[in-house]
Amino acid sequence: MAKNIRNKNIQEGFTVWITGLPFTRKKETGRILAERLNMLGYKTAVLIGGQIRRQYEKKLGFTKEEIYKNIRRIAFECKLLSENGVIAIAVTISPFRDLRKECRQMIGRFVEVYQKCPLEILKKRDKKGLFQKAEEGKLQNVAGISMPYEESEHPEVVLETDKVRPFHAASKILAKLQELGFLEEADHSVLLKQEEMEIRKILRETWFK
Repeated sequence: MAKNIRNKNIQEGFTVWITGLPFTRKKETGRILAERLNMLGYKTAVLIGGQIRRQYEKKLGFTKEEIYKNIRRIAFECKLLSENGVIAIAVTISPFRDLRKECRQMIGRFVEVYQKCPLEILKKRDKKGLFQKAEEGKLQNVAGISMPYEESEHPEVVLETDKVRPFHAASKILAKLQELGFLEEADHSVLLKQEEMEIRKILRETWFK
């Protein structure tokens, strides 16, 4: 078990809202981010959009109204977690700009992370065939094809996931959280050690190929 290096028993919660089209590796980034924050001694909770959807209503669809309903539920959970000293990490497409703005206003301490990637690369990652079915008209309300994804004007973090791996995406988020004052300055040296361990791991894997 990772040693808790923080002396504080109470932390001030906030929400990291990871948004973007399907297959931009939001879940991977969110889980790695949570793992690294846990190593630093922070309490976290990862909320996956699809899981929240099934938890409340198994038959909830993907019309605009139903998306609003699900995202507002996620935002409310994030608000409760943040108010109780937990770092909530929401992983959700949340394609509508005004809805994300509403979530920001509801939660307050809010950091938006936009994961972007060219559609052609996302299609190659799409093992489920969602994009193809949407293009053929067999599937409705697929963000990026039959439903637009509205980019935010000023997200705190923009990640081009065709150029960065999830671990390094999480590193960029952590750096921004420190810059914004959400994390303690003393955490920096620990994060650098984590980076070094990951680099060594990559080198070992490369050497033995």
